[in-house]
Amino acid sequence: MINRLKVLPFQFRNFLKTASALAVSSGVNIYLVGGVVRDLILKRAVFDLDIVVEGDAISFAHKLSDKIKGGFKKHHAFGTATVCFNKHKIDFTTARTEIYSHQGALPKVKPASLVEDLIRRDFTINAMAISLNKDSYGQLIDIYSGLKDLKDKSIRILHDGSFLDDPTRILRAIRFEQRFGFRIEKHTFDLMKQAIDIDALSLVNPHRLRDELILILQESKPAVYIKRVNDLESFNFVDSEIKLKNSAFKLFLRIQKCVTEYKRKHKKHRDLEVWILYLAAILIELSTQKIDKILSDFGFKKGERIIIHSIKEGVDKIKKLDKNLKKHLVYEYLNPYSYESILFFCAYYHNRSKLIANIECFWSDLVDTHLRIKGRDLKKLDLRPLDSYNRVLKELLYIKIDKGLKGKKEEIAEARKIFKKISS
Repeated sequence: MINRLKVLPFQFRNFLKTASALAVSSGVNIYLVGGVVRDLILKRAVFDLDIVVEGDAISFAHKLSDKIKGGFKKHHAFGTATVCFNKHKIDFTTARTEIYSHQGALPKVKPASLVEDLIRRDFTINAMAISLNKDSYGQLIDIYSGLKDLKDKSIRILHDGSFLDDPTRILRAIRFEQRFGFRIEKHTFDLMKQAIDIDALSLVNPHRLRDELILILQESKPAVYIKRVNDLESFNFVDSEIKLKNSAFKLFLRIQKCVTEYKRKHKKHRDLEVWILYLAAILIELSTQKIDKILSDFGFKKGERIIIHSIKEGVDKIKKLDKNLKKHLVYEYLNPYSYESILFFCAYYHNRSKLIANIECFWSDLVDTHLRIKGRDLKKLDLRPLDSYNRVLKELLYIKIDKGLKGKKEEIAEARKIFKKISS
């Protein structure tokens, strides 16, 4: 028997040994399942674990969190719980079977065996398990030939009604196909096309579609995923007005390039929510009203909606950066925008050299600019009139940007000049 767990990092192996011992004393069977098993076999990095419990997953996870002194969160409605340790999340799920009342609906679930739990999954490569039980620890459980499909680089569903039960599997099939460089097996592909032809994705709650779309856009090179979705399904499941032209795919590739450059040149700046740039590129040709409706219907977060609207509204305004400008004007134009918006503008106007140079100036020299003095410093100096402080501080910031003022003393000296000018 091959112990498939030996390749895991030490901290995970330790955790699973502890869980295995607790399973014996608790009288339950536990298994590592799903994507983590697939990734172990493919020798891909593993960051989090999914464990199925034949029994009460919430109770078991709670005991385990107490034992290792880790974080614990339960989800009663789904019979699941999460244990946190060393910045990792371990999800525990009660083995269950699913019944779909109609196509695209969320399933009704009830406790079941591991075998029944595995057959409810999307593809054979995600329907394998590894035993964490004492007498079979590390043994692969592969009822549906997932290992063979992994070796054959094949995406295959477990039963013919799979895409109708859950049409989001259409998007998942594309995602796994592109991520791993696999092919969708012919019978699976035929069934997928049948589901596409009857517009099965239209039956799915928009919030679930949003989650699947974000997963696609979060892949390392989303352009190829977007093209495959567009070729097979189009983006009618988001809105029928979305018609991606060749120019859109060129924009996706430029976004990819700009993101790479940003990460290389500006490591001190925060990481970006890169997927938002691709979503903005998909939506950019629609009207502001249509974009607002899509973002609302699909339940995107407020911050995400603000960024996409700022991109839509700013893409024309930002053209005024395409000329020689004083640095403070560059700052004034760009500072209100998120980093994501600015990077989108960079990709959108890639061939406007002055605009790109101004954006690069902002990234390199201006983005972290701030005054050392505050209004309270002006008050201590008894500078008047008091109602001019906001105006003075703004003017002072722009002078600092243009002149390159260094230190608090230079700022105070310049502030005195501004007040003198106001008073005269």
